[in-house]
Amino acid sequence: MAMILEASMKKLSGSLGDSALGEVIMLLGVKDELQKLRELMENIRCLLKDAEKKRFDKSSTTELWLSKLKDVMYDADDIIDRCRIEGTLLLSDQNFESRTSSVCCDFLSAFSSCFTSVLLRHEIGNKMKDINERLEHIYEDRERYKLEKSTISETPQFTRPGRNTSPLVDSYVVGREVEDVANSLVDRLVGEQVDEKCSVFALTGMGGIGKTTMAKKIFNHPKIQTYFNEKVWVCVSETYVETELLKQVIRGVNGRRHYENANSKAELEPILRDSIALAHSLFLVLDDVWRGNVWDELLRVPLQQSNVNVKILVTTRYENVAKEMKAAGIHHVNRLSEESSWDMLRRRLFSKQEEELANDLKDLGLKIVSKCQGLPLAIKVIAGVLVTKECTRKEWQNFLRNYAWSSSELSDEQIRGALRLSFEDLPSHLKQCFLYFSLYPEDAKLDLQEFAPLWVAEGFVTEQQDSVMEDLAKQWFNELLKRNLLLPGDGPSVVCQMHDLIRYLAIFYSKEETSFANLNVRNSTISAKLRRLSVANQKAAAEILNSVPDHGALRTLLASSSNLLLDDERLRRLLHLRVLDISKTGIQVLPDSIRNLIHLRYLNLNFTNIMIIPESIGKLTNLQFLYMRWCKNLGQLPSGITRLHNLRCLEIYGTPVSFIPKGIEKSQQLNYLSGFVAANNDCSSSKFEELNSLKQIRTLHIRNLKRSQSETIVLKELPNLSTLMLEFSMDSTSPWEEQELAMEELFDKIIPPQSLEDFTISYFFDRRFPSWMFPSFKICLPNLTKLILMHIKSCTQLPPLGQLPELRELHIKYLFKVKTIGLEFFGGDVNSTRIAFPKLKQLIIEDFPRLEEWSFGAQVEQNARLPCLQELKISCCPLLKQLPENLKYSPLKFLEIYCADSLKSVDNLPAEIESLKLLHCTNLEKVCCSPMLKSLVVEVFKTFPDMKKVDLVSTLIFNNIFNFDSPQEWHLKKFKGGLPEWLLKLLQQRVSQNDFNDDFSLELNFPFKVFRECLKGGTYWDLIQHIPHVLVHGGIRRLRYSKEPYIYDTNL
Repeated sequence: MAMILEASMKKLSGSLGDSALGEVIMLLGVKDELQKLRELMENIRCLLKDAEKKRFDKSSTTELWLSKLKDVMYDADDIIDRCRIEGTLLLSDQNFESRTSSVCCDFLSAFSSCFTSVLLRHEIGNKMKDINERLEHIYEDRERYKLEKSTISETPQFTRPGRNTSPLVDSYVVGREVEDVANSLVDRLVGEQVDEKCSVFALTGMGGIGKTTMAKKIFNHPKIQTYFNEKVWVCVSETYVETELLKQVIRGVNGRRHYENANSKAELEPILRDSIALAHSLFLVLDDVWRGNVWDELLRVPLQQSNVNVKILVTTRYENVAKEMKAAGIHHVNRLSEESSWDMLRRRLFSKQEEELANDLKDLGLKIVSKCQGLPLAIKVIAGVLVTKECTRKEWQNFLRNYAWSSSELSDEQIRGALRLSFEDLPSHLKQCFLYFSLYPEDAKLDLQEFAPLWVAEGFVTEQQDSVMEDLAKQWFNELLKRNLLLPGDGPSVVCQMHDLIRYLAIFYSKEETSFANLNVRNSTISAKLRRLSVANQKAAAEILNSVPDHGALRTLLASSSNLLLDDERLRRLLHLRVLDISKTGIQVLPDSIRNLIHLRYLNLNFTNIMIIPESIGKLTNLQFLYMRWCKNLGQLPSGITRLHNLRCLEIYGTPVSFIPKGIEKSQQLNYLSGFVAANNDCSSSKFEELNSLKQIRTLHIRNLKRSQSETIVLKELPNLSTLMLEFSMDSTSPWEEQELAMEELFDKIIPPQSLEDFTISYFFDRRFPSWMFPSFKICLPNLTKLILMHIKSCTQLPPLGQLPELRELHIKYLFKVKTIGLEFFGGDVNSTRIAFPKLKQLIIEDFPRLEEWSFGAQVEQNARLPCLQELKISCCPLLKQLPENLKYSPLKFLEIYCADSLKSVDNLPAEIESLKLLHCTNLEKVCCSPMLKSLVVEVFKTFPDMKKVDLVSTLIFNNIFNFDSPQEWHLKKFKGGLPEWLLKLLQQRVSQNDFNDDFSLELNFPFKVFRECLKGGTYWDLIQHIPHVLVHGGIRRLRYSKEPYIYDTNL
């Protein structure tokens, strides 16, 4: 694409103007050629805008011109890179020779160096001339292709204010039509009587029509939740592995069931059958099915032989697939009406306060959505384009006139127009990033943290003042997410997916130079030079790589989890690689020929059996990212690693290296270092103090902290450090008292900078925390937002954490000697009015075996402690007798208490609490709930606590975990008693008040004797039958009951 080429040429032109390259160019004697190259690129750049327009003309052959230009630009990038590398080496040689006495100089060595330098200059000069000649021919061809000059300027990006909706909650895609159809289908799924217990229903329709959206709506419907014991969602996709699909369903049915070493279809099918039989009923969604044999040849037999109620909902583009699967019901998903399409677009672009503006633009909006042909996906991505433009009639009229609407270049009608335009509207730097996703399989999890370093290594991101390249890459990923070209994941982390039609768009535009597996290796139509190849998860990786016609053109090779083994011969043919990922492969020794990959920026060896890293790795002076995480057989790093002066990330977490070679301070670009080993008194290792030189470091993990190596204060002057993990270690060769003193001395000298935001301290075993934490912790760490203290063996008192003004998450785990938490924790004296933990939202106190008392203090104002706390978890504190009295004044929403055996009462809870979990608190006698409580979960052994104020709870789970040795003993030992009085009273009250709240859900787990009384005809059935939703367990027996729709299902 012309505008992607423009981004590449702009980057190359900028690098030629770099002052750091100037001295190198002078030394190599190629100044004139490089100046000519720069001028030619500037002239050609002015033709690219017109070339882009002419690509949409069927009669144009501009694509061939662009292809030739693209090949030259790759070669130009390589030679400029070579200039930088070789020139830098020559400069260092010159500096060395100037420091060497002429008397001592070896004549032969000097002559050899000079001769080599002349040959190198000649080689580079000839290549530069060849590139300029090719560019001249391309520039002269402008008349033949009728290309006219124009000014290159990126379309300014406009972001509308006031629409800052979370991408994780898509509330604009489901309209009234979808709601009505989904409700109707749910009624059929739970109400229709069919002869077979196992039956298939299908949603069919073209890609992007909303089949998956409707299936999700059905999957999460309350009636489906009630009717089926288990629900499983599986994305089948066009290419799937049978055994992996079976394992996925087994995990979904019962996550606790292990298939261990079963790896064949014959072994896994019986496990799946038995898992479903134990579940008693299953709702299974098979999303994106392309062929009916996934049912008939794989899933049908184990599902039918389970002999339980199983409903399967299939989404597929093809009605024939649904018929092959013998679907009992087929619903064809229709296009949205024009009015519904406008409604969907309007809700995505305008707030309720902007109704007047929306009405003013409705006529243009209807014209825009008419071009989307009723496809929700098309409307969604068009909204992602319009949100970057001003909402004016002029802007929308210009948008309607965009030439990309009428393009017929794409063969698939579904991705013409709207989806095509969403790509064409991207700025050139985002187009490069978007096309990169074509290297990943359908339905792949796309992790922001993974793509940021890859895009930097590929050269998509260039250094900008006051911006870190990795941060820019993350911003660009989020921009693609905001434009709806990525589908947001379910969790808090930024892990996304891509709709298959949008992925097809990326594959279509990148097919000349990018391939996932063997997709485009053999059928490249214009350029024979494949640039990027992924053979990840491929068993035939070597065969696919061998079929690439020109290995020397490859710049990216992603081979994670494949069978590819790189030897010297293969590496010598991959000389232009920028990115190499061989993580999770069987490699054991990295070949010495790795030294020849001088362009390499990214090397991933994570989770491999690598045993040796050659010394020659030091030749990779361009390397920016080196990953060696959890390489269990790697015990030593080569000293050459400290010559990687452009290294930005070094990851060796979980790898048992005993030291980092001396010289880590030379890596001045390093911003991520995980697994630094604090070696002691070893002249060949990097010392702890060397970290003070890493001024760009942002994330730092240090392990093996034992004793101080000098009087130097460390880390305090690192201005950009934001994440720090300190992992201390014991020295088995020294007495305990000596170790404690050494640890105390060491930690007093580790003073984090004020920039720190995330801090973890683990395995610290001194009797006190460092002196710099007292008395004014807030001065040291004013920006800290997350703190984890874990495995603190000897400290008896917590530091004044309540002083930290920005702290939002606090996890305190495995503090073995702390008996009380009091004023010292909050950081104030008895009469202090200072607010403690002013912004803390989450507090976890876990595994305090000696904790007896937790107090806020005697004379404390109502909002002076934890005024923002939302979530509190207390776990494994067996001696804790009660909760702090003043906890009731906090705005707590979620409280969980686990294994607090000395706790007898839980009362005075905050008024706003919504969820309460009390698990395995063996001596609990009394619980007084708050009126706002919505969800209550109680698990007890033998004694039942008295529960007060549970009237308004909408979800109640009460488990009596009977303490028998095996399930067989449930019937052998007598269980005296039944449902607790408070629960019987609650149920009777609901019946007498006709309180048939459809939201109320009751789940019980009792011995078989009580379970039997909950069945029809049992003592408790008259109460149970009036509850909207009930689930009762009695050992392996289960009752599922629903009042509306009526369900009475038991495996007795």
